[in-house]
Amino acid sequence: MESSQLDTISVKTSDNVTLGYTVAGLGSRLVAQILDNLVALPLTLIAILLYGAIASVFVTSAEGAGFAGAGAGFFAGFVYFGYFFVAEVVTGGKTPGKSAMGLRVIRVDGSAADFGALAVRNVIRVVDVVVVLIGIVVMFFQPQTRRLGDLGAGTIVVRDRAMVTLAAAAAPPPVILRTPDAGPPIDGLDRIGGFERDALRVFLSRQGLSQKLRTELAADIAKRLLDRLGLPLGAPERLWPPELFIERVYLQLDQRYR
Repeated sequence: MESSQLDTISVKTSDNVTLGYTVAGLGSRLVAQILDNLVALPLTLIAILLYGAIASVFVTSAEGAGFAGAGAGFFAGFVYFGYFFVAEVVTGGKTPGKSAMGLRVIRVDGSAADFGALAVRNVIRVVDVVVVLIGIVVMFFQPQTRRLGDLGAGTIVVRDRAMVTLAAAAAPPPVILRTPDAGPPIDGLDRIGGFERDALRVFLSRQGLSQKLRTELAADIAKRLLDRLGLPLGAPERLWPPELFIERVYLQLDQRYR
Protein backbone atom coordinates (compact mmCIF):
# COMPACT_ATOMS: atom_id res chain seq x y z
CA MET A 1 0.00 0.00 0.00
CA GLU A 2 1.40 3.39 -1.00
CA SER A 3 0.42 6.99 -0.50
CA SER A 4 2.23 10.05 -1.81
CA GLN A 5 2.41 13.82 -1.78
CA LEU A 6 4.22 16.10 -4.21
CA ASP A 7 7.61 15.79 -2.51
CA THR A 8 7.30 12.60 -0.46
CA ILE A 9 6.22 9.01 -0.93
CA SER A 10 5.13 6.79 1.97
CA VAL A 11 5.05 3.03 1.57
CA LYS A 12 3.43 0.60 4.01
CA THR A 13 5.03 -2.83 3.92
CA SER A 14 3.33 -6.17 4.50
CA ASP A 15 4.64 -6.00 8.08
CA ASN A 16 2.64 -2.77 8.59
CA VAL A 17 5.84 -0.70 8.69
CA THR A 18 5.69 2.66 6.94
CA LEU A 19 8.78 3.80 5.03
CA GLY A 20 9.11 7.40 3.91
CA TYR A 21 11.04 8.61 0.88
CA THR A 22 11.72 12.10 -0.38
CA VAL A 23 11.11 12.45 -4.09
CA ALA A 24 14.10 13.78 -6.03
CA GLY A 25 13.57 17.27 -7.41
CA LEU A 26 14.18 18.40 -10.97
CA GLY A 27 17.34 20.26 -10.02
CA SER A 28 19.06 17.32 -8.33
CA ARG A 29 18.09 15.01 -11.21
CA LEU A 30 19.50 17.40 -13.80
CA VAL A 31 22.76 17.75 -11.87
CA ALA A 32 22.97 13.94 -11.63
CA GLN A 33 22.40 13.75 -15.41
CA ILE A 34 25.17 16.29 -16.06
CA LEU A 35 27.56 14.32 -13.86
CA ASP A 36 26.68 11.11 -15.66
CA ASN A 37 27.21 12.81 -19.02
CA LEU A 38 30.74 13.68 -17.92
CA VAL A 39 31.34 9.93 -17.86
CA ALA A 40 28.99 8.65 -20.54
CA LEU A 41 29.92 11.10 -23.32
CA PRO A 42 33.70 10.47 -23.17
CA LEU A 43 33.01 6.72 -23.12
CA THR A 44 30.79 7.14 -26.17
CA LEU A 45 33.44 9.20 -27.98
CA ILE A 46 36.09 6.58 -27.26
CA ALA A 47 33.75 3.86 -28.51
CA ILE A 48 33.11 5.79 -31.76
CA LEU A 49 36.82 6.29 -32.33
CA LEU A 50 37.51 2.59 -31.80
CA TYR A 51 34.61 1.66 -34.06
CA GLY A 52 35.87 4.03 -36.75
CA ALA A 53 39.39 2.67 -36.53
CA ILE A 54 38.15 -0.90 -36.92
CA ALA A 55 35.67 -0.01 -39.68
CA SER A 56 38.34 1.81 -41.70
CA VAL A 57 40.26 -1.42 -42.05
CA PHE A 58 37.33 -3.28 -43.63
CA VAL A 59 35.43 -0.54 -45.49
CA THR A 60 36.64 -0.12 -49.09
CA SER A 61 33.66 1.45 -50.86
CA ALA A 62 31.36 4.46 -50.56
CA GLU A 63 28.40 2.19 -49.90
CA GLY A 64 30.31 0.46 -47.13
CA ALA A 65 31.21 3.84 -45.63
CA GLY A 66 27.50 4.70 -45.46
CA PHE A 67 26.74 1.48 -43.62
CA ALA A 68 29.70 2.09 -41.34
CA GLY A 69 28.42 5.58 -40.51
CA ALA A 70 24.99 4.23 -39.64
CA GLY A 71 26.59 1.51 -37.57
CA ALA A 72 28.70 4.09 -35.74
CA GLY A 73 25.57 6.02 -34.80
CA PHE A 74 23.85 2.89 -33.55
CA PHE A 75 26.94 1.82 -31.61
CA ALA A 76 27.28 5.28 -30.04
CA GLY A 77 23.69 5.16 -28.83
CA PHE A 78 24.19 1.62 -27.55
CA VAL A 79 27.20 2.71 -25.47
CA TYR A 80 25.64 5.96 -24.19
CA PHE A 81 22.28 4.56 -23.14
CA GLY A 82 23.82 1.25 -22.10
CA TYR A 83 25.96 3.13 -19.57
CA PHE A 84 22.85 4.19 -17.62
CA PHE A 85 21.19 0.78 -17.84
CA VAL A 86 24.25 -1.20 -16.74
CA ALA A 87 25.05 1.23 -13.91
CA GLU A 88 21.49 1.07 -12.52
CA VAL A 89 21.29 -2.73 -12.78
CA VAL A 90 24.66 -3.30 -11.12
CA THR A 91 24.11 -0.83 -8.27
CA GLY A 92 20.41 -1.40 -7.63
CA GLY A 93 19.04 1.80 -9.13
CA LYS A 94 22.01 4.17 -9.07
CA THR A 95 24.40 5.69 -11.54
CA PRO A 96 27.60 7.51 -10.54
CA GLY A 97 25.73 10.79 -10.97
CA LYS A 98 22.81 9.64 -8.85
CA SER A 99 25.18 8.33 -6.19
CA ALA A 100 26.92 11.70 -6.03
CA MET A 101 23.55 13.41 -5.52
CA GLY A 102 22.24 10.77 -3.09
CA LEU A 103 19.52 9.51 -5.44
CA ARG A 104 18.18 6.07 -6.29
CA VAL A 105 15.58 4.58 -8.63
CA ILE A 106 12.87 2.51 -6.92
CA ARG A 107 9.44 1.25 -7.91
CA VAL A 108 6.45 3.41 -6.96
CA ASP A 109 5.39 0.77 -4.42
CA GLY A 110 8.69 1.26 -2.57
CA SER A 111 10.32 -2.00 -3.68
CA ALA A 112 13.65 -2.18 -5.44
CA ALA A 113 13.56 -1.55 -9.17
CA ASP A 114 14.07 -4.93 -10.85
CA PHE A 115 15.82 -5.75 -14.14
CA GLY A 116 12.63 -5.42 -16.17
CA ALA A 117 11.69 -2.01 -14.77
CA LEU A 118 15.20 -0.67 -15.29
CA ALA A 119 15.23 -2.03 -18.84
CA VAL A 120 11.94 -0.31 -19.68
CA ARG A 121 12.92 3.06 -18.21
CA ASN A 122 16.23 3.03 -20.07
CA VAL A 123 14.71 1.99 -23.41
CA ILE A 124 12.29 4.92 -23.10
CA ARG A 125 15.24 7.12 -22.14
CA VAL A 126 15.97 7.24 -25.86
CA VAL A 127 12.67 9.09 -26.37
CA ASP A 128 13.22 11.28 -23.31
CA VAL A 129 16.60 12.44 -24.59
CA VAL A 130 16.28 12.39 -28.38
CA VAL A 131 12.83 13.95 -28.86
CA VAL A 132 13.84 17.53 -28.08
CA LEU A 133 14.65 16.60 -24.48
CA ILE A 134 10.99 15.81 -23.85
CA GLY A 135 12.01 14.09 -20.60
CA ILE A 136 12.87 17.46 -19.01
CA VAL A 137 9.54 18.94 -20.11
CA VAL A 138 7.60 15.99 -18.68
CA MET A 139 9.55 16.10 -15.39
CA PHE A 140 8.87 19.82 -15.05
CA PHE A 141 5.11 19.35 -15.20
CA GLN A 142 4.91 15.92 -13.54
CA PRO A 143 4.17 16.29 -9.77
CA GLN A 144 6.80 13.73 -8.73
CA THR A 145 9.40 14.72 -11.35
CA ARG A 146 8.98 11.45 -13.24
CA ARG A 147 10.04 11.33 -16.89
CA LEU A 148 8.43 9.17 -19.57
CA GLY A 149 10.75 6.29 -18.70
CA ASP A 150 9.63 6.37 -15.06
CA LEU A 151 5.97 6.55 -16.02
CA GLY A 152 6.33 3.61 -18.38
CA ALA A 153 8.37 1.49 -15.96
CA GLY A 154 6.44 2.35 -12.80
CA THR A 155 9.55 3.80 -11.17
CA ILE A 156 10.40 6.96 -9.30
CA VAL A 157 13.69 8.60 -8.34
CA VAL A 158 14.01 9.32 -4.61
CA ARG A 159 16.63 10.53 -2.22
CA ASP A 160 18.48 7.47 -1.04
CA ARG A 161 17.75 6.40 2.52
CA ALA A 162 20.79 6.22 4.75
CA MET A 163 21.89 2.69 5.47
CA VAL A 164 21.61 1.66 9.11
CA THR A 165 24.45 -0.55 10.25
CA LEU A 166 23.89 -3.48 12.58
CA ALA A 167 26.07 -1.78 15.18
CA ALA A 168 23.97 1.37 15.07
CA ALA A 169 20.71 -0.56 15.22
CA ALA A 170 21.92 -2.56 18.22
CA ALA A 171 23.45 0.40 20.03
CA PRO A 172 21.77 1.10 23.38
CA PRO A 173 20.03 4.45 23.82
CA PRO A 174 22.19 7.21 25.35
CA VAL A 175 22.23 7.66 29.10
CA ILE A 176 20.69 10.93 30.27
CA LEU A 177 23.04 12.46 32.84
CA ARG A 178 22.97 15.88 34.44
CA THR A 179 26.72 15.66 35.06
CA PRO A 180 29.48 13.18 34.08
CA ASP A 181 31.04 13.56 37.56
CA ALA A 182 31.02 10.20 39.35
CA GLY A 183 31.46 11.98 42.70
CA PRO A 184 33.27 10.64 45.76
CA PRO A 185 33.53 6.85 46.17
CA ILE A 186 30.35 5.32 47.54
CA ASP A 187 30.72 2.70 50.26
CA GLY A 188 29.16 -0.73 49.77
CA LEU A 189 29.25 -0.82 45.95
CA ASP A 190 30.79 -4.28 46.19
CA ARG A 191 27.33 -5.49 47.30
CA ILE A 192 25.82 -4.78 43.87
CA GLY A 193 27.04 -5.56 40.39
CA GLY A 194 26.41 -5.64 36.67
CA PHE A 195 22.71 -6.45 36.92
CA GLU A 196 22.07 -3.33 38.98
CA ARG A 197 24.20 -1.25 36.62
CA ASP A 198 22.12 -2.41 33.63
CA ALA A 199 18.89 -1.70 35.49
CA LEU A 200 20.07 1.82 36.34
CA ARG A 201 21.06 2.36 32.73
CA VAL A 202 17.54 1.48 31.61
CA PHE A 203 16.13 4.09 33.97
CA LEU A 204 18.67 6.77 33.05
CA SER A 205 18.21 6.23 29.31
CA ARG A 206 14.42 6.19 29.47
CA GLN A 207 12.96 9.14 27.58
CA GLY A 208 9.40 10.41 27.55
CA LEU A 209 8.81 10.15 31.29
CA SER A 210 6.97 13.04 32.90
CA GLN A 211 9.00 14.88 35.50
CA LYS A 212 6.59 13.78 38.23
CA LEU A 213 6.87 10.09 37.32
CA ARG A 214 10.64 10.32 36.89
CA THR A 215 11.00 11.91 40.33
CA GLU A 216 8.83 9.23 41.96
CA LEU A 217 10.76 6.39 40.28
CA ALA A 218 14.08 7.96 41.21
CA ALA A 219 13.04 8.22 44.87
CA ASP A 220 11.96 4.56 44.95
CA ILE A 221 15.12 3.32 43.20
CA ALA A 222 17.38 5.43 45.43
CA LYS A 223 15.71 4.07 48.58
CA ARG A 224 16.24 0.48 47.42
CA LEU A 225 19.87 1.20 46.56
CA LEU A 226 20.56 2.79 49.93
CA ASP A 227 19.15 -0.29 51.64
CA ARG A 228 21.21 -2.64 49.44
CA LEU A 229 24.40 -0.67 50.07
CA GLY A 230 23.79 -0.68 53.82
CA LEU A 231 24.70 3.00 54.19
CA PRO A 232 24.24 4.37 57.74
CA LEU A 233 21.58 7.00 58.45
CA GLY A 234 24.22 9.70 58.71
CA ALA A 235 25.88 8.88 55.38
CA PRO A 236 26.24 11.94 53.11
CA GLU A 237 24.83 9.96 50.19
CA ARG A 238 21.42 9.98 51.92
CA LEU A 239 21.36 13.76 51.56
CA TRP A 240 21.96 13.71 47.80
CA PRO A 241 18.97 14.23 45.49
CA PRO A 242 17.74 10.76 44.38
CA GLU A 243 18.58 11.26 40.69
CA LEU A 244 22.09 12.51 41.49
CA PHE A 245 22.64 9.51 43.76
CA ILE A 246 21.45 7.10 41.05
CA GLU A 247 23.69 8.73 38.43
CA ARG A 248 26.76 8.49 40.64
CA VAL A 249 26.09 4.87 41.53
CA TYR A 250 25.68 4.08 37.84
CA LEU A 251 28.85 5.93 36.82
CA GLN A 252 30.97 4.25 39.48
CA LEU A 253 29.57 0.82 38.58
CA ASP A 254 30.13 1.53 34.88
CA GLN A 255 33.78 2.41 35.53
CA ARG A 256 34.21 -0.87 37.39
CA TYR A 257 32.75 -3.04 34.60
CA ARG A 258 34.35 -1.39 31.59
